[in-house]
Amino acid sequence: MPTRRDFLSRLYRAGLAAPGFLMLPRPARPGPATPVANLAFGLFFDRATLPVLRDRFARDPLFASLRERLAAFDRVAERQFIANEVRYNDHLIHIRRLHETAREMAFYYVMTGDEAAADLSASAVRTIMQFPRWDYFLEAGAHVIGLQRAPGATIAVALAADWLGDFVDAAERAAWLRTMGERGCEASFRSLYGMRYKDRVVGWTMDPTSTYLEHRPGDIIDLSNWPTILDRTNLKAVPASALAVGAVTYRRQFGPNPEAERWLEQAVYSVGSFRDLYARDGSYDENISYANYTSGHLAQAMAVLEKFEGIDLYDLINWPGFADFALEMTMPTAADPYAIVNFGDAGTGMMSSVPFWIARRSHDRRAQWLGKHLTRGHDEWSVIWYEAEMEAAAPPSRPHLWRSDLDWIVARTGYGADDLVVAMRSGKPANHEHADRGSLIVKCFGETLVADPYRPPYSYTDPAWMMRTTAGHSALLIDGQGHQYHDGAEGTNASDAEARLVRTGERDGFLFWTSDATPAYRLVLPDVASVTRTVVVLHALPAVLILDKVLKRAERSHLQARFFAYNLDGDGRIEAAAAHFVTHRPGVLLHGLAHAPGGARSRAGVLPIPEETAQQHPFAEAATQEARLAPLLITVLAPERGTAGRVSARIRDLSRGVYEVTVRHPDHEAHCRIVDTGAIPEFEILR
Repeated sequence: MPTRRDFLSRLYRAGLAAPGFLMLPRPARPGPATPVANLAFGLFFDRATLPVLRDRFARDPLFASLRERLAAFDRVAERQFIANEVRYNDHLIHIRRLHETAREMAFYYVMTGDEAAADLSASAVRTIMQFPRWDYFLEAGAHVIGLQRAPGATIAVALAADWLGDFVDAAERAAWLRTMGERGCEASFRSLYGMRYKDRVVGWTMDPTSTYLEHRPGDIIDLSNWPTILDRTNLKAVPASALAVGAVTYRRQFGPNPEAERWLEQAVYSVGSFRDLYARDGSYDENISYANYTSGHLAQAMAVLEKFEGIDLYDLINWPGFADFALEMTMPTAADPYAIVNFGDAGTGMMSSVPFWIARRSHDRRAQWLGKHLTRGHDEWSVIWYEAEMEAAAPPSRPHLWRSDLDWIVARTGYGADDLVVAMRSGKPANHEHADRGSLIVKCFGETLVADPYRPPYSYTDPAWMMRTTAGHSALLIDGQGHQYHDGAEGTNASDAEARLVRTGERDGFLFWTSDATPAYRLVLPDVASVTRTVVVLHALPAVLILDKVLKRAERSHLQARFFAYNLDGDGRIEAAAAHFVTHRPGVLLHGLAHAPGGARSRAGVLPIPEETAQQHPFAEAATQEARLAPLLITVLAPERGTAGRVSARIRDLSRGVYEVTVRHPDHEAHCRIVDTGAIPEFEILR
């Protein structure tokens, strides 16, 4: 049955784009607004709402850490920076620092009335005004294109102009916003225009006068294909949001004008285009930290467009589904209650603001629970969008399998630190991905036991770029070779590698799936006929069974399966002997056992990258000893709470192509029969 999202998508595809697209009863376009309360425009809240927000900020225990952080802001250091240290061509660090100061101190002022905070915010904005260029990318070698820094400065200046209200002289506020339009909105428009009309782009380059390469030497990127690449990434959401917020603010200040109309049309088109960048179930393929970045900016744009333009774009994206995606990518540990399944470049989890916005808009009590319990922090948008009266509903804590429309898959027993989580990356290419099809993550008893690398270098000139390849993941190698990945010359964009889930299932006591990554491996190994990884999660034990099966056409091959330990804190290590290995984490062991026709062995190793980084990411490697045309590698992973070594595993041959796996815990055991039937081995859990 067609959904509202289907209906909206058809309208959008038919070309019914803004400013007339999806109009609510449209408010009259006012001229310059009269300041109200400490607000110049009321962009995201107004006179009636402000007392409630101030009380929430001051009293609600949920926002205690935000209050403390803003109150403790080092204003002396920031004034020293503004007075003596700012470089007006430092876009990577300095202009970002300034726009964050401007935004946060303006918010603190409007919440508390602290005029010293207001004065610091105004000083930061005045300093931004002195930057001749607001970003470090150029079109045709001369015109600034806004991707992050110009959009960030645009939003900060608009919010400071609003939230500082009558603290700032009206003439100065008008001067700020005129400059914002010229250096921020126009730069953001230029980048979005280039993504929309790629054939009209003369050429994007980095600004040679910026200090960017001083901070990141060697990070020279070919931007020739960026209008196409960025059209499907988070770096479209930021200028789109800035253009929406900036254009609305500009028109509130100066009244109707052609510049604002042009900016608004482009902003609404670009925001609307994200309907195709989120999966139908709401998942987002750059993973959680970038999903937070993208979704936060889209929420800001959608909120201001609806309030001032009557354009409701909310249902173009499955936002309740997005909240479920964010929930299922959580992976709390004893040390980090906000840890995530960090496929690709995802580093940190969600802030609470987007879940709170979704909860408010969709009356979604589970999104409310996510925002209150499993997000890494709160910001000004969290305060603005939090619906304090809404009850939160926790998700059911039971063993289940979650499969995203991206073909990412997560098995879990619940959402607490002690719960078992087993996740695997299958699916299509995406920006900020790695060569990680089939890569496994395992967490249990409060510890990450099989890890994905945390934020490898973005620059291909860094030797640790290797961490982005299959060799740097808990994945399968064929004769030491992983699947296809790009060389990084154009940045951290998508590869051509693809995998797909071909079966999944939930049964009493276990969960399972199989991913077929043949296309990804065949791009570099033409002799490959099939590459599959089957995972069986015996959550009642717990234990994880991995079946790696490869079919070759002519050349015999060895298989190697790597399982990286978490050691960023220095508390992880691996021991290996014969076909066994053990990963040690504080108070938890992971027992590993490998088996293959013709024999298997294991070893502990590190990548051939700079030693300090390599030691943070040790791995166990299980490997076949005999090269075959159809090699099979069976690996058992059995977590154990404590360090007594009371958990054991055994794998034995029953007959040709039939194997029995036994995993023993002190008070129970499980038996599994595996039959090597070809491309995908079959298995049976024996009672």
